[in-house]
Amino acid sequence: MTTTALGALALTDDEAIALALSLPELRRTQVPTVDQSSRESVAQAILRGRRSLVVRDLATSDGTPTGVAAEVARRLGTGLRAILLLADEAGKWLPSGVTVYLYGPSLDTIEVNQTITEAGVHYFRLAPPPGQWEALTQLAEAVYAGGFAEPPPGQRRARPAAAFLHVVRPDGNRFIRIAQGAVTTGRGPVPARFPSVAEAVSWLLA
Repeated sequence: MTTTALGALALTDDEAIALALSLPELRRTQVPTVDQSSRESVAQAILRGRRSLVVRDLATSDGTPTGVAAEVARRLGTGLRAILLLADEAGKWLPSGVTVYLYGPSLDTIEVNQTITEAGVHYFRLAPPPGQWEALTQLAEAVYAGGFAEPPPGQRRARPAAAFLHVVRPDGNRFIRIAQGAVTTGRGPVPARFPSVAEAVSWLLA
């Protein structure tokens, strides 16, 4: 993949893993085509990714990001703020659904969004339009109101059972599980079920 526009970058799973090594704090994201439970698999991905970044003039031979990759890495370093992903009944991530990561100084100041596709491609957008957090909560509201669409005819893919919305806070992570007509959480001294997405989001941010 190549840069798609000024301020935008598309990376493979391998390249995204290699780029993550340059961050002050290693951050793991979902990578559909790499087995992160296997050290050998991750090590091979790092080597492939670093080589690919160098060939694309996105890193020096020692792995230091350059160009747009350096700008993305710098902003990723400001901190992960929120994640939205889809999961099956067992809570397992479904790469065929929406997967979005937001990075920045705060939820109101997002500097990079990252979208991951089933094919193992990571799309990074620098300085995305304002309202990224609001867009995630609107997606959660849509799931709550209408559930999930059926897979297109002829496609055999798992149908999502829930959307998970995470926020990263100074005191740790919080998340909610959103299904049609139900919003719940499994952690913390809070109600197991919320009466609305809005109240659940208020708890996430409290």
